[in-house]
Amino acid sequence: MDIKLSKRMQAVADMVKEKKVVDIGCDHAFVSIYLAQKFGTERVIAMDVKTGPVEIAKANIANYMLADKIEVRMSNGFDKLSVGEADVAVIAGMGGYLMIDILEAGKEHLEAGINLVLQPQSDIQQVRQYLDYVGYIIEAEDMLIEDGKFYTIIRAVPRGESTVTYSKDDYIYGPVLLEKRHPVLKSYLEIFRDKNLELWDKLRATDSEKSRERMMQLIDELDYNKDIQQRYFGEGVW
Repeated sequence: MDIKLSKRMQAVADMVKEKKVVDIGCDHAFVSIYLAQKFGTERVIAMDVKTGPVEIAKANIANYMLADKIEVRMSNGFDKLSVGEADVAVIAGMGGYLMIDILEAGKEHLEAGINLVLQPQSDIQQVRQYLDYVGYIIEAEDMLIEDGKFYTIIRAVPRGESTVTYSKDDYIYGPVLLEKRHPVLKSYLEIFRDKNLELWDKLRATDSEKSRERMMQLIDELDYNKDIQQRYFGEGVW
């Protein structure tokens, strides 16, 4: 019986290539189950900080008869993982700053060279900057829309001998997404532009000092958005 994932979780799982996986913040362990069923995966360690998800994860794993391939641990981030037990860490479905905190607390795993598959729900620019700061490069990215929300998935690996450097554009929108001219990123830019133009009209009608300050910010944001669309997608003339 094969498990079926949501579009977002499928995109996360598709980024995993390694044989030994740790799923941090596994929730109900659906990604762990999918990966355990995937050919080539030898072992998955599913970890969550809360009792409820851990118990549900154990029940789901038993239902799919995968207890021999998936070990469940209650753990705050990397706490209950020894260095070298996993080749890749999957961390998905949480805020970017919480994700950075988890990575920073488990820095010995980064120093040992564990690969990362990340799906931050917010503060994606800061996550990319952190990865660069700790010596990781972004090997792959994907972006999708599910239930009207945009999601970004990042696969990062130790820098090694790579001399790649990242720009402001790369931090904000993603070096691989920009390089691929990703169609979902294009949609995101267009929606961002339209929302800011709508906000501009509302602020113009209020005519207060605070609204005028925000309008000045919007001008910078709209100009940058237009520049990105022109340079990477050949569009942006409104």
